[in-house]
Amino acid sequence: MLQFYFLAVLLNVMAGLILVYAADFTRGTSLGASADGMADDFGAGDAAIGDPADGDGGDGLFARESFLNDSLFRLVVGILAVFSGVLLFVSPVQDDAPVAGDLVPALACICGGAALLLEFYANKLSTEIRLPFFLQAVMVTGRRYLGVFCIIAGIVHFIFPRVMFL
Repeated sequence: MLQFYFLAVLLNVMAGLILVYAADFTRGTSLGASADGMADDFGAGDAAIGDPADGDGGDGLFARESFLNDSLFRLVVGILAVFSGVLLFVSPVQDDAPVAGDLVPALACICGGAALLLEFYANKLSTEIRLPFFLQAVMVTGRRYLGVFCIIAGIVHFIFPRVMFL
């Protein structure tokens, strides 16, 4: 259905922009540190535009007071992204292969939404969360790379709607 196609493109780009440019809410939580309590080197030290840790607050869309830095907005985008990613598997774009037709944007939507949900959960929880190394590397310390992947998947899926795997 074209509605899920448009929703997936929109949410991929939105989740990617949040993961790349908005403030990292996992910094200072149990997810922001590895098992030994030290920050991982992979992606560590990268400050987001408008990150509250910077102190300047940024300007425009990615400012500290921006809606992209609102935890409730991120929760809604995360839930909708996971939901639309799952629906992309079930409902492909017009006359496309059922699962393989929208594989990359569906996976990008699910992973980007899951990273936002994990960030929201870690920010609200007071206990320590232990993730496997792969999930920690991809969804927490590599959140910028995941965001770039989501943006690229959304744009390419918009440009080439009927290409296999895109």
